[in-house]
Amino acid sequence: MANFIFGTRVHDMGKGTPMEMFTKIGSYGFDCVQLAYKKGITGVGGYGDITPELVDDTCKAIEASGVSVAVHGTYVELGMVDENERRKQVDNFISQIPYTKTMKALCQGSETTNMAKQPGVTRAEAQRALLRSLEEIMPHAEAHGVTVAVEPVFYHSMNTPEAAKMVLDSIASDNLKIIFDAANLISFDDVARQEAMWDRAMTAWGDKIVAVHVKGVSFDENGDFHSTSYEQSQLDYALIAKYVRQLGKDLPIMREEVKPDHAKVDIAFLKSLFY
Repeated sequence: MANFIFGTRVHDMGKGTPMEMFTKIGSYGFDCVQLAYKKGITGVGGYGDITPELVDDTCKAIEASGVSVAVHGTYVELGMVDENERRKQVDNFISQIPYTKTMKALCQGSETTNMAKQPGVTRAEAQRALLRSLEEIMPHAEAHGVTVAVEPVFYHSMNTPEAAKMVLDSIASDNLKIIFDAANLISFDDVARQEAMWDRAMTAWGDKIVAVHVKGVSFDENGDFHSTSYEQSQLDYALIAKYVRQLGKDLPIMREEVKPDHAKVDIAFLKSLFY
């Protein structure tokens, strides 16, 4: 049987030093985290503020708390068409790869750029920029033995299971994997046919999943989506968990957008689903 560990994003629990945040998160019963330094750690305003000393403090917090890093969240804009901007984003991502190795994180993750950030740019153009970015990133990741994980989002450049498969096939690196966030793949039009969506995703790249995000989402009458509790969500969690269990893989299950006073209830809910 697959072994699942349960985690949350550091910044969902506030902001502080690595020791403060990892200790706090462990006290709620989480096994692992998604760490985005700029969002969750005090004093980090940019990637230049992430130093070897800060990473060493993080490693000490990992050891003391027993809470590992499942995802080193380096959220940059890999699908930017503007070449100067794309280059900056790639350089930022590459700068973090050695730290991912040092922390023994399972992967270094990023989404692939909201299309709304580039008015007038077609998705095909953004996908070509994404491929250029990954072509430059992956040799560095491979040299350090680091797994890079990209996350499909229905309003981003890599927006469908098929688009993600195209990216994986085009780059053809064993070090390139997928973060599966069911809520980010589902648009208003797909809510009524979730099983077909999960089947497409698992067929296309189920074996490439390295982490799973689970959060609540619902859509209003205008088709706009909203974050919700698990109880109010329109996602079929039992079906999602069934597909993930069928992969037979050990995986971190990350509770996104957790409310601290609801954390233990959410952990119990996730354990009931995935076990």
